[in-house]
Amino acid sequence: MKIGGVLAWHPEVAMSQAEIDDFLSGRWVARVATVGVDGYPMVTPLWYYWDGRCIYFNIAKTRLTLKNLARNPRCSVVVDMDDRPLMGMRSNMAKAVLIVGDAQLAYAGSGQTVTIEAGPYAGAHPAEQALGLITNRYGLTERDGAIGFTRESLRRLFTDVGIRESRLYTDNEGRVLTKIVPRKVRAWDFSKAPIGYAQEP
Repeated sequence: MKIGGVLAWHPEVAMSQAEIDDFLSGRWVARVATVGVDGYPMVTPLWYYWDGRCIYFNIAKTRLTLKNLARNPRCSVVVDMDDRPLMGMRSNMAKAVLIVGDAQLAYAGSGQTVTIEAGPYAGAHPAEQALGLITNRYGLTERDGAIGFTRESLRRLFTDVGIRESRLYTDNEGRVLTKIVPRKVRAWDFSKAPIGYAQEP
């Protein structure tokens, strides 16, 4: 008998392109690492859209993450899930995709266009249209049976008299479509090699 499983990247737990696409199609949160003005890394959680080739973000122009990327486009992104803190090591259920790349920024209202490389939104879009497209997949809608604070109620809120003076409006004014073009992608699924005992070959 030998102990099976791995706890670090190894070819036997590498994810295929199809597995990466399937995983990143989930509603996860990405953590984006940028280089701060002081040279130290800064990590920010963000919603994202993956088209199969690049990863995209909708970032407010006031965010430090955006300012860091405008100054230095080099960044890293990780999207992951890990059941082990709750479930223990028996299934070794942990998946992640790590992307290292460079950011391209397109400001809403600037006349800039963004090319979404693949997937259902493939093609060139004005920055503000692309921002709407990539944000759509996170929206809860009344049409889909959602109650409470939905995409429709948010839209109604923004049309109310006086909303333009609110912090909610000013914080979301001037969004920036941020496209990360990968230089390197590494992905793993530890559940392919669960911890446990395996027969010697």
